[in-house]
Amino acid sequence: MKILTTDQMRQAEQDCAQIGVSTDTLMENAGKAVAEATRDILGALDKQNILVLIGPGNNGGDGLVAARYLHNWGAEVGVYLCSRRTPDDPNLKLVQERRVTIIQADEDESLNQLDELLASASAVIDALFGTGKVRPLGGVFQQTLSQVNAEKEKRPSLRVIAV
Repeated sequence: MKILTTDQMRQAEQDCAQIGVSTDTLMENAGKAVAEATRDILGALDKQNILVLIGPGNNGGDGLVAARYLHNWGAEVGVYLCSRRTPDDPNLKLVQERRVTIIQADEDESLNQLDELLASASAVIDALFGTGKVRPLGGVFQQTLSQVNAEKEKRPSLRVIAV
């Protein structure tokens, strides 16, 4: 596996665009790869609860694609939207069609729903930010990751997988 810097990743995405590979194709491939890696880590997905944290932009889209694949492969998937997606987001629509549990973070001020999803999760997929994140975390993102870290301290076996 090759690890890219932020600049290298941006260049790779630009190179893909120049040869005709769409952002949607990149997102589909990335999300499927995350789902496959999660399956490799967890083994059989039946009866596995997986929480997917969704942020803005393409990284959140990758997470939605991963959520769809994991659901299709038999996992119980919960999606926690830390930022609003556009109503016409095709990846969100595909997850909604599968009746996956979706929680909007700004409607979970007490974080009770997040805590419920975390308590039963075998794994958490962090699809909050991609290579472009340079500011310190704040608000709902910081609160969400603090809850994940607290759960990880209680249950070291909880897998946290970053997109």
